[in-house]
Amino acid sequence: MYLMRHAFCRRSKLLELNTCPFLFAMSLHNFLISLLTGLALCAGAWAQDKPAPNYKPYPEKASKAQAEKVPEELAPSFSKPLKKEPQLALKARPPTSGKEPMLNLNEQNLPLKEIMHQTTKLDFYDCDGVVAPWFRQLMAAEMNYFAEMVEMPFVTGDFCVVSLGTSRSLTPGRISIHLYTSRQALQECVVRERCPAFRSVNLLPRTGNGVYRSYFLSDMDRKMIAQHCVTSKGKWHPDTTCYPVD
Repeated sequence: MYLMRHAFCRRSKLLELNTCPFLFAMSLHNFLISLLTGLALCAGAWAQDKPAPNYKPYPEKASKAQAEKVPEELAPSFSKPLKKEPQLALKARPPTSGKEPMLNLNEQNLPLKEIMHQTTKLDFYDCDGVVAPWFRQLMAAEMNYFAEMVEMPFVTGDFCVVSLGTSRSLTPGRISIHLYTSRQALQECVVRERCPAFRSVNLLPRTGNGVYRSYFLSDMDRKMIAQHCVTSKGKWHPDTTCYPVD
């Protein structure tokens, strides 16, 4: 095609001056149009052959503050334990009353016994001669029921102390019973204040409603605490102290 146009231009001087530049421009214009059209068609064909993205939706990345794990030392010190249904503790048949009063106290609600150990906030007494045997058996049985729920060792009630809050205590005059698995555990906790496992019963008098028993169990190695309330009539309120219970 180009050779034919070239020959035609050589035979005509007028065409050599005017027509050939025009034809050359037209030829260049058509060539560029063809080239661009071809590229566009190729691009369209490539876009059709390429599979469409199939992304699954995903949440936005959380901020750094949210994603960072809370350091263990900043995490809550204690947590609620997983509970299991007690079996062995149900075999106990403790008395629920007796001839003696629960506690042997004077008119000022002080134990009729000498102090065995003293701190700025608590006075400690041996349970013997202060806590009635039937009441000690009852508390040991109830404590073991709650202990089995959180897989803590049982107590017999033989190793027992009474604490009385002093004037410097947060709860002056409050009487609590502490139960231990051995004489050594009692000495470590009361005298040396090393209590890896702790069991206590806070006695809370209710006007016209007897005395409520607020149980507290803790295991420092497992970072676990458990709390229960038993009313004077034996009604059980789990996972709470007796303070908010009427």
